[in-house]
Amino acid sequence: MRLIRKIFFILLILFFFSSLTKNLLDFGKKLAFYEDFKNSYEKEKKRNSELQTEYLKKKDPNEVEKTIRNKLNLLKPNEVAIILKQPTPIPTILTPTPLPNYQQWWNVFFSQ
Repeated sequence: MRLIRKIFFILLILFFFSSLTKNLLDFGKKLAFYEDFKNSYEKEKKRNSELQTEYLKKKDPNEVEKTIRNKLNLLKPNEVAIILKQPTPIPTILTPTPLPNYQQWWNVFFSQ
């Protein structure tokens, strides 16, 4: 009878241990899923606020006027446009490639 109780107790402990390990692994997976979902939610929340800000900008009459004037190159009365020429790139001075050392020595001793 005592042997049966020990075997039953050991089997019960093994069952609880396997159940605990399974639950811990499931908890880890669910926690990773929660973190991914939370990050995705925060990203979409930020994007939503950016889109709402952009929408309010596009809705503003002054911004609409500015956009139209810039795209069509229009001016208001008594307004002056200043057109600046693009700066030209600075020319680079080309330096001649020096002669190899052996040729310089040859010229020193035998050219004159």
